[in-house]
Formats: sequence, C-alpha cells, structure tokens
Amino acid sequence: METLTATAIATLLLTKMIEKVGEKMGEKLPELGNKALEQMGKLKQALWRKAPETASTIERVTYQPELVEQQPEEFGIEVLTAKLESVANADSEVAEVVEALAAEVMPQLPLKVVQEMGVGIKAKSLTAQDLTQKAKSGSTDVNQKMLKDVEVEADINLGNLSQKV
Repeated sequence: METLTATAIATLLLTKMIEKVGEKMGEKLPELGNKALEQMGKLKQALWRKAPETASTIERVTYQPELVEQQPEEFGIEVLTAKLESVANADSEVAEVVEALAAEVMPQLPLKVVQEMGVGIKAKSLTAQDLTQKAKSGSTDVNQKMLKDVEVEADINLGNLSQKV
C-alpha cells in the first residue's frame, strides 16, 4: 500500500471518499474535529479562488461518488490528487492549507504495519543475531513475521530476536 501524501488525504476528505476507504479497511474512521473541518472549508475556498476547475471537479465527485469508478480517467482519486497537487505546487496558500489539513487528520488515521524479516529463506545453515522488529507507536493493526517458511539443511543459530509493538 502506498503512503498517503498530504494532497491524497486532502483529496479523500474533500470528496468524502475517505469514508469508502474506511469501509474497505473494515474500520470506522474517527470523527473529524472542528479544526480539520475548518481547514477543509479554507481549502475549498482557496480552490474556488485559485483553481475553480479543480474545485468544481472535486465538488462534483462529492455529490456523485460513483464517478470515481465510472470515469476514473477524469474523476479517479489519483487524477484528483494529481490536480490538487499541481495547484498546491503552484500556490503557497493552497499548499499551506493542504499541509495543515493533513497534519490535523494524519494522527487520527488507522496505522497498519506489516513487517517481514527472514521470510522464505532456503540455506545450508543459518545464523541470525540481534534482529528486532518494532512497530511505530500508535499502530492500530500490526502484523509481524520473523523467520517464516525457512528451510535449512544443517544448523540454525539464533540469538536476540525480538518483536515489539
């Protein structure tokens, strides 16, 4: 899964598609606070002033979310994110609001962590020392795998392996 950028988060929020992302993840996303809603309002206003065509396209998806799947070349989240990113790159006011909105919302989003270390090893012998997997604080869904599907013909020497959440 790709990392969510500030503009991707802003696009998902403005189009209300973040609710769909939450459904697909099987989680209810947290309620947005007043500050995030205020930043969304500022971003909408700035877009209408600076890039009305982009604002119009994003607003259309807000009221017709089926367009994301029906016409992805024009209304897909990636396309809308690219348009918003282009505006943010060209205009510092829009960029500031996008960053402020993302900073407000990012800590509330579920954080999924998948860590795999030493998976699928085939060897004559294996020595593994001082291996640590540590998930970031605040992670909500952690899946750690260490030394899985390992095939060794002779000796295995393991020491100081740990997994932390």
